[in-house]
Amino acid sequence: MLTQKTAGFTLIELMIVVAIIAVLAGIAVPSFLIYREKSLVTQVVGSSEAIRAALASYAAGSSDNEYPITPSIIDFPSLRSLVNEHGGRLAANAPFLVQHYHFYDSDGDNISDAYSMRLLVNGVAPAISGSQILITPQGIFKCVSSGNPC
Repeated sequence: MLTQKTAGFTLIELMIVVAIIAVLAGIAVPSFLIYREKSLVTQVVGSSEAIRAALASYAAGSSDNEYPITPSIIDFPSLRSLVNEHGGRLAANAPFLVQHYHFYDSDGDNISDAYSMRLLVNGVAPAISGSQILITPQGIFKCVSSGNPC
């Protein structure tokens, strides 16, 4: 009696292949998510450079070389309008939220001469460096929710 050999895979072989794919996916997905968050932070840092340049342009064009007053920037639409009017380009959809903008006296001479603006990056976990971006005339700082200089 001749036995016929059937082509195909056994259930064990298929289970091993599925297990290997699951292990590879378990390694790859967290790395992908971290790279996605880092790319969002990089995008917001790039936008922050445009914001800093537009605020400097605003100050250069004002009569007393002052930055915008605090109530003039309260959310993304007001920030976008100011930036786009002063040489920058912010898209209609922001990858961040404007948490605060403050115009203040930095050296105690009773003349407001500096600002700070904090942006919250959409879709980035609070524990990731750069989940919050602090913009000042001195530079752009990637922060976490409880870190310095935030």
